[in-house]
Amino acid sequence: MRQPQFFLVVPDQLSGELLKSCAEAAVKAANCASILVPESITPEGVAGLQALGLAVIVRDCEPRMVHRLKADGIHISRSAPVKNLRSTLTNESIGVFAATSRHIAMEAAEAGADYVAFAQKSQTEGEPLIGWWVDIFEVPTVAFDPVEPDDMATLLPQRPDFIRPSNSMWQSAEQATAILTKLGGYLK
Repeated sequence: MRQPQFFLVVPDQLSGELLKSCAEAAVKAANCASILVPESITPEGVAGLQALGLAVIVRDCEPRMVHRLKADGIHISRSAPVKNLRSTLTNESIGVFAATSRHIAMEAAEAGADYVAFAQKSQTEGEPLIGWWVDIFEVPTVAFDPVEPDDMATLLPQRPDFIRPSNSMWQSAEQATAILTKLGGYLK
């Protein structure tokens, strides 16, 4: 079984230098695949994150912003425009936040989304969303609610492709190292 990778999500108001130092520390501490950034990021900021080996995904922006920033993809909070986006973003990733909606996730996958993100902690009853998705679909899934070490025992049996670490990782490079090292320890 392939181990999940980490999906970093940058807070909207994070400064460029702190963002860079925390991302760099995270990449050194664990297997980080991608980073979700606000559209306020600069092209230089995108290039710097890509140089760390991260796929840079821009959150809820106009498709032309992805091209202007030379980012690797877009993350949207709804599934409806995926087909339209695919005609503009032919080589870039398109991710969809489905919250707890199986319907939105299925529509997004059918329309060509490259990943779906679930709010796994918001589900109150029934079969765990991520486990259900992984058993049926090939489109990768992101455990989008921030994950603490205590969450790993419940989350890992569901086999997510990507896990979002705790938001406290953005407080400092030292905090990012500590959190990613601890979470990464569960994947060994």
